[in-house]
Amino acid sequence: MTRISDLGTSSSCPVRDSLSIIRQTHVRLHALTDVTTTANVLTTRIELCDILLGEISGIRSSLAKDFRRTREPPLALI
Repeated sequence: MTRISDLGTSSSCPVRDSLSIIRQTHVRLHALTDVTTTANVLTTRIELCDILLGEISGIRSSLAKDFRRTREPPLALI
């Protein structure tokens, strides 16, 4: 099974890294559309979809956290 760490992420910009992983995974998934469907191909498609869902979920969480942080009132300087 392909792991997210196998796709070469860096910690510089998590959202950008997730988008890059999504692009790479999409290309791999698209390449499997012309392949004869076997149990292994279906398993690989499911694993790639899991990667996509994980990255989308990570982006959503990151954006939600940023949104909450920007909506918090500024700390008073005392």
